[in-house]
Amino acid sequence: MPSSFKQPLCILALISTLHAVEPPSCEWVFSGGGGGHDKTRAVTTDRAGNVFLASECVGDAMFGDQQHKTAGEMDMCLTKLDAAGKPLWVSGFGGSKTDRAYGVITDAAGNAYVTGHFESTDAMANGEKVPNAGSYDAFTAKFAPDGKLLWVRVKGGEGSDYGHGIAIDSKGHVVITGAIGGQFFCTKYDAEGREIWHRTPSGKVSGSGHGIAIDGKDHIYLGGSASGAGTFGKVAIESKTSAALVLKLTPEGEGEWVNLIPGTTTAIYHEIACDSQGRVWGAGMFKGSVSVAGQTFQAGTEKDYEGLIVHLDAAGQVQWAKHMHGPGTDYCLGVTTDDHGTAFVCGDFNQDTVLAGHALATRGSGDIFVAAFDVKGGLLWVQQAGGKLNDSAYPITFRAPDELIIAGALSTPATFGTHEVTKSGSSDLYAAKWKLKPLK
Repeated sequence: MPSSFKQPLCILALISTLHAVEPPSCEWVFSGGGGGHDKTRAVTTDRAGNVFLASECVGDAMFGDQQHKTAGEMDMCLTKLDAAGKPLWVSGFGGSKTDRAYGVITDAAGNAYVTGHFESTDAMANGEKVPNAGSYDAFTAKFAPDGKLLWVRVKGGEGSDYGHGIAIDSKGHVVITGAIGGQFFCTKYDAEGREIWHRTPSGKVSGSGHGIAIDGKDHIYLGGSASGAGTFGKVAIESKTSAALVLKLTPEGEGEWVNLIPGTTTAIYHEIACDSQGRVWGAGMFKGSVSVAGQTFQAGTEKDYEGLIVHLDAAGQVQWAKHMHGPGTDYCLGVTTDDHGTAFVCGDFNQDTVLAGHALATRGSGDIFVAAFDVKGGLLWVQQAGGKLNDSAYPITFRAPDELIIAGALSTPATFGTHEVTKSGSSDLYAAKWKLKPLK
């Protein structure tokens, strides 16, 4: 998600959508991995249109003609593709145990920043062992445009900690969110990895930070979940059950407002996006039921997750909410915006389902969907992808003026528009670029 936009706000307000209401066409699909279960957790682009995949791989893996030799049980891999989907290099960070990437972003110079968590106590960076406080620790790493690992910064304690969302502001400062000790956090670094500030809630607030976004004035938005009672600076946070959370911060890390949508059991945003004006879209899921925008969405069973999409205005007030409802598990996992009021959402489902009133029929044990919503919440189009086996879509990113890229995991054969993937390991990572159709 870009951190700043040059389109005047007065013009933005007049534009409802820039693209046709018919589904986009798939330009290419890239897949790679080894014999184990591999998946892409995050995707972004740079100014030249290169695509960066932050992934996890089990065992030795191939990315086109680029080989990755495993360092342990599960490796964190960063792969750079050119604009046509050709792999340029694969790099990574980690050691002999389980190491994952959850977020990736690039700066103006083409450097890539990755966050995630690592279990390995023998992970190295520039000839030095990276300290691990116990179990999983959160990391943030910077990679040069050629894939060289430049630095790694670590946060965590004895428990299981992770970094999940990452964004970059107009000054080139990197901001991450995740969870440490069962509590969400936000940390800002400069481009050299020097910590500028670190913030956590006070009181008895537990939860996790999953998504993060930055608007045109460098305000920061955290998305995830929270429960309990406490504060983030001067902002009160209180929910008796797990609630989907959006928290707005100043560039200095002070809380401005919070929006909570409690689930009767649990609710969470897996990802959020914002535009230059500070309007926010959240994509996630819930169990039980949630009440939002004058509606109550009820899950079919207590065990299965159902999808949730919510749009907030710049003041943190809900404008609309949509539901993904079926007898199986429905995930809304990725969200992005074109900065003109259109939101794009991706995820997956494993039985026939209904997204915002639109019926979707599954092709197999897990299907991918991509959908577009206008500024008022109207469903513009839905596109499906995948095959008869289990396929998933985790992240999505928009590149102006007309490109969408989704990523995740697939099993073959899998179809993306007119493109079919026919070879893979038990489950391979992938990225697919879609071309939006212009208004006529």
